Amino acid sequence: MESNIKVGHPFYFPTQVVLLDDDPDFLEGVSLMLRRDLSYKLFQSAHSALEYVNSAHQQVQFLQRCYSSYKTGPAESDALSHIDINKIHLEVLNGARFQTCSTVIVDYSMPEMNGLEFLMSVKNPYIKKILLTGQADMELAVTAFNKQLIDQFIDKHDPRLKTRLNSAIACFQEQYFSSSYKLITDPILANNHDAFLIDADFQTFFKELRAKLQCVEYYMIDTPHAGFLMVDAKGEKSCLLVYTPDALATHYQALSRAKAPASLLRAVRDGKLLPSFDDQDSFSGAQDPRIRAWKDSYFPGYTIAAGRTFHTTIIPDEHLASVHQQSIIAYADFLQANCSINEVVH
Repeated sequence: MESNIKVGHPFYFPTQVVLLDDDPDFLEGVSLMLRRDLSYKLFQSAHSALEYVNSAHQQVQFLQRCYSSYKTGPAESDALSHIDINKIHLEVLNGARFQTCSTVIVDYSMPEMNGLEFLMSVKNPYIKKILLTGQADMELAVTAFNKQLIDQFIDKHDPRLKTRLNSAIACFQEQYFSSSYKLITDPILANNHDAFLIDADFQTFFKELRAKLQCVEYYMIDTPHAGFLMVDAKGEKSCLLVYTPDALATHYQALSRAKAPASLLRAVRDGKLLPSFDDQDSFSGAQDPRIRAWKDSYFPGYTIAAGRTFHTTIIPDEHLASVHQQSIIAYADFLQANCSINEVVH
């Protein structure tokens, strides 16, 4: 699903692909080539497809929610202000998030309008565009690609069609997040809020962790600490918390002042145990419930040490903060419901 990336996304969720062709048999054949875990919608009518694609602007509400004051016109620098990272994960409550269109795949030869005319009528500039062509249309497709009117063209009779389509879709889904949500990503990077987003070793670790946990969507969080809320296809949630050495040292000092047990102090100092709660909270002393029953509050740590050092821990679903325990629509349930109604729209 994901390509190697130098800068991590603050959030990611599966997006939808729209396929348009006036030949229903070809549409059905192409749909069978797509990954089984892909959300897609089939259209035989260019006008119906265009209305569907142009009516979906999920990122607008996302931006409005994440900025402390959104506005964007008129004047007073058109506002936007700062990003509230703790509101990013609320997108997991958006039942329509999986219907966000990131890629459109269109046949060139159609009766209502040709594929190029259709793609030039797509309003969202961040949606990636793939033009399916026959040999007769190849020269036109090359010209359109060189003029950056489309992102890719593929011969619909190419024996590698299945591989090329799935590869392009996976790549474009990544690129959609890089381009469509720059107003969220760039300020976070510019403020150097979380160095792990630009650390190659952390990104490698995080990618491997997501594969191991079968995570299909994730969202940056600041509560109870910096990290990510991760969700698998069934809707099971967990949190990856990321501590810098300075943050861990500060927490260790707070434990020392509270006269925590030596075994806990050693484990925290060495990064073998990390807190699952807000480490800004002060302890009331050795009898503080988080110290007295520390096995319920601390979880095994893993250290990433290369260019930078990060201490990480995974908080399972049953120990998540209440803000992360809301009921959500799982991707697997969405796919099942979408599959039952995924007929060609004429």
